Amino acid sequence: METLCTPKKRKKDFDNNLNTRSPKRSRKELTLKLKYDLITEYEKTPKPTQKDLALQFGIGKTTVSDILKRSGEYKTIYEDNTTSARNRHDTGSKYGELNDLVFQWFKQARAKNIPLSGPIIQEKALELAETLDLTDFKASNGCADVDQSVVDDFKSKLENIVGDYTPENVFNADETGLFFKALPDKTLGQKGEACKGGKLAKERITVMLACSSTGEKLPPLVIGKAKKPRCFKNINVNNLPVIWQSSKKAWMTTYIFTEWIQQINKKMKSKKRKILLFLDNATSHSDSVTLSNVTIKFFPPNTTSKLQPLDLGIIRAFKARYRKHMLKHVITKIDNCTDNTSLTKEINVLDAVHWIDKSWSDTKESTIASCFRNAGFPL
Repeated sequence: METLCTPKKRKKDFDNNLNTRSPKRSRKELTLKLKYDLITEYEKTPKPTQKDLALQFGIGKTTVSDILKRSGEYKTIYEDNTTSARNRHDTGSKYGELNDLVFQWFKQARAKNIPLSGPIIQEKALELAETLDLTDFKASNGCADVDQSVVDDFKSKLENIVGDYTPENVFNADETGLFFKALPDKTLGQKGEACKGGKLAKERITVMLACSSTGEKLPPLVIGKAKKPRCFKNINVNNLPVIWQSSKKAWMTTYIFTEWIQQINKKMKSKKRKILLFLDNATSHSDSVTLSNVTIKFFPPNTTSKLQPLDLGIIRAFKARYRKHMLKHVITKIDNCTDNTSLTKEINVLDAVHWIDKSWSDTKESTIASCFRNAGFPL
């Protein structure tokens, strides 16, 4: 006689059969590297199915589909940050990769002169943590703080780090964003007059400055969006008083930095000099290139506001001089312009290049030396 199964028993039998056919899969950590590898596999020819990828990587088909939908985002993040800069962070730390990404984003935002508060940085850290599947990450105010113990420790070791390098051969280099057309964002007016300011000019370039602890200044590296702007017509770029480079967003890239550092190395080699160059650990500042006459040393992460001479007043002094040169030019144009927009059109990249050169040349050696001293460098 056939035994009838109750719905409850049929459910139990089904579950048992299901478990036999498909054992429960242990949860796999979805690192950014795993996602990148999966996307790379999917782009191969012949293209594997999502089912094949699920089996290969030990994850569900839905997870595979979710990763592929965001393939562009994951590839960009991974490729922008898999450089030697990552090795300079604590890669053994659970959040080492997240720290790299937050710091890179912070550098890019500050290069655009965007004010950043603790809550903004925390929110960005949480967003990136979600991308990396760090579900247990909690951002705190510490994300934006400078660890004074790290600063003090670095300063205590500076003399040994510098070693036998004489002060004239100890250099610091860093880039800064420059809104080269930006007019003052505050204005005076007559009593009772409605105050209406025009939009600030948002055209931006990046300027890399490098100097020694005794005040020697290397030619500025200037990065714009165009390889040869219209205002450079009939001008040999190699004859400019600065080193001109270009990138899509006018930002520093690993390629531009590598070319620049190789030029510096060649220059030092011709002078039979060996220098020690201090840099922040931005992703673009690669140390993978072999150099004979330049030794690169990185500041600890998130400490440049306390340790980097250029951040302790040199860049500020340079920008103040640039602003004076620009405003002198603006004064000569005010009488013939119709509004703020037409006034900013009177300023082009070539003007900016010459003002950058003058501003850097006029930056005093004593100012530079003082900032190195304040950073703890032995002079």
